[in-house]
Amino acid sequence: MFWKIIRLAPLSCAAYPLLAPIAMLATLLAWVLSPLIAGISMVTGSNQVLWLRWFYTHDASLDGGIEQAHDGYDPNAKGLKLWWQRVCWVCRNPASSFDAYVLGYPADGSKVIFESGVSYPPVRYWAVIELKSGRRIFGYRHKGIWWGWKHEPIEGLYQIKAKPF
Repeated sequence: MFWKIIRLAPLSCAAYPLLAPIAMLATLLAWVLSPLIAGISMVTGSNQVLWLRWFYTHDASLDGGIEQAHDGYDPNAKGLKLWWQRVCWVCRNPASSFDAYVLGYPADGSKVIFESGVSYPPVRYWAVIELKSGRRIFGYRHKGIWWGWKHEPIEGLYQIKAKPF
């Protein structure tokens, strides 16, 4: 299967080993900065810290867990509990904006040209997407492992995924 993906999307297969470490470093930096990002949001009274936006999700605010009704996120949280929820939200979606806007691609006019496996729940799921520009990107997901670009765009962007564990 891997050879078929290389044949269908050779440029993204070649670029990914160079881009994945950058995405992983951004993730590590997001984890380290998460208490600071949450703290700044608490001090400013805003659920956004726009100048640090690269380090959290691009499709929700720091209260995304509340806005999306995820278990464990209390809509009435205040003080330390709200700060902790925001830290957890950054850590749940670390560097998502960076992965989408800097290392990702726009989804407009794209189409899936190859799929193999089960997309949800993810069991050895491979996809190759042809972008409007003609460039092709690949994605692989198996349980908690992600390589390549996410096969479903979020907010109109395919984001790179570099989660080896």
